[in-house]
This record gives sequence, structure tokens and C-alpha cells, in this order.
Amino acid sequence: MWTDNAARHFYLIKNIRGIIYFSEDVNIEQEISWLKRKFKYRELGASETLSISLMWRKLMILPKIVESRELDSILQASKFLCPLIVLKEKSLGGLEKAVTARLRTKDKLGDKDLKFNIRLVNYAITDFYLKSIELAKTLDIEGRKKLAERDLKRFWRIKPNEEGKTIIAYLDPLLISRDISDPIYMSLVPSIILDLSASEKYE
Repeated sequence: MWTDNAARHFYLIKNIRGIIYFSEDVNIEQEISWLKRKFKYRELGASETLSISLMWRKLMILPKIVESRELDSILQASKFLCPLIVLKEKSLGGLEKAVTARLRTKDKLGDKDLKFNIRLVNYAITDFYLKSIELAKTLDIEGRKKLAERDLKRFWRIKPNEEGKTIIAYLDPLLISRDISDPIYMSLVPSIILDLSASEKYE
């Protein structure tokens, strides 16, 4: 049966281009300012578990699914088929338990490269969504890891360097909790780390 909730869910899937996440002890003003300019006509979401006092009409605060701010942000991204945009590299620390694959680099990405790779992580979750959920249903954690590692090839324009900083990370919510039962929360979630202090330049 068609419901208002279903209509809203489909609308958000179509329009939310990412879920933002950040740890409590970081200053994200630069990153928020950049996102406001780059997402003028699209919306971003954030879990209500995050402490957000910034006024931004294009930022949708989403009702929490679980209490954990880290897990809830990942589940929101799976629910709305979009990537997690991690603000500041330091924020990745809270998500480390969920990281199943990553790309490190010493490259400093400029404004154009950042925008391009945000588009790529959007394509990524759509491309492997059904497959990753299929693997989740059998608790094939290793299969999900291999799926994420293969998908990293789409970021071939970024020069990998294991001594560099993480720029792309694939997050597996099942590495945090095996109690997830609804398939819409089971997808692997690609994330991009947006840290303007590590960027070449931005506009």
C-alpha cells in the first residue's frame, strides 16, 4: 500500500547525495561552507545523533535508527543509497571498526577532484547495493570485503600510497553489529573523507 512515508523515502533516495558524519572534537566550518556551495541544488542528510547547530536549509536531519552516532550514520547512508561524507580525517577514527577496504594517498586533491570523487562514491553504492545485501544475508563478511576491494578500482585517478592518508573508505555495518535484520540497512557504504586542510585548493 502506498503511504506518505513511502513517498518521502523515495523522494529522499532520489535527492539526498550524501550523509555527513564528523566526530565531536573537530572543527568542520570549512567543510560545511564548501558543501553548502557545491550542493546548492541537492540535499545532504545527517543523523540526529550528531550535534549540529549550523543553519543550513539543504541539510536534512534524519530520525535516528540506533543510538550509536557512528553506526546510525552508516545505516542512514545504506537506507538512502548514498555515500557517507566524512568531515575531517580525524573523524574517521570513530568509524575504523567498520572499515573493510580503503584507499590511501599522498595526493592533495583540488576542488575539481573532490567534486568528481564525490560523484564516484555516489555511483559506487548504487552499483554494488544488491550484491552487498545478498552477501550480508549469508553473513559473508569476506565476500563483502572482496567486493569493496574490487570496487576501489573505480578511483584509479587517485594515486595510491600506503603511507598516505585515507581518502576513500568502504564501511561494513556488520563489522559493528550483527543484529541488523532489515536488508535496507545492510549495504556496504562507500565514504569519502573531506578534509580541506589536506586539499590542494578549494573554491
